[in-house]
Amino acid sequence: MGAADDRSHPTLRINNGLLLARDGVGTWLIQGAADGLVYPAGDRPAWLLPLLERTPSDISAVMSDVPVADTPLPALVRFALTAWGEHWPALALDWLDAGWPTRDLLDVLADMKDSNELSQPLRYRALRLWRASAHA
Repeated sequence: MGAADDRSHPTLRINNGLLLARDGVGTWLIQGAADGLVYPAGDRPAWLLPLLERTPSDISAVMSDVPVADTPLPALVRFALTAWGEHWPALALDWLDAGWPTRDLLDVLADMKDSNELSQPLRYRALRLWRASAHA
């Protein structure tokens, strides 16, 4: 990271060991807080999952200078909706219930509402959100 890094860039603590930061050319990176190793955020969506344990408004407040579409957050929500188990999909649905845009997630919500692998409460939540978005 060179001279372009002298400017201020949004940084967000993912958890105790990882930071999400934007470099001088606009690339989102995940940096190890202890070792300083850096990875492209798009290559490691699972590492971003702990962000879903916060509210979308908390995350957006930290990243207020950057349009949400220009962050890894839309890809994170999509990834979480298709993740294993119930925990991450439930947290992603919480974000959608909190007002996170669903328009670009109709395909995932349709798959979720019809999935035999998800619990009935998650399927119902996906159905409700899918209906609200599809008929908006």
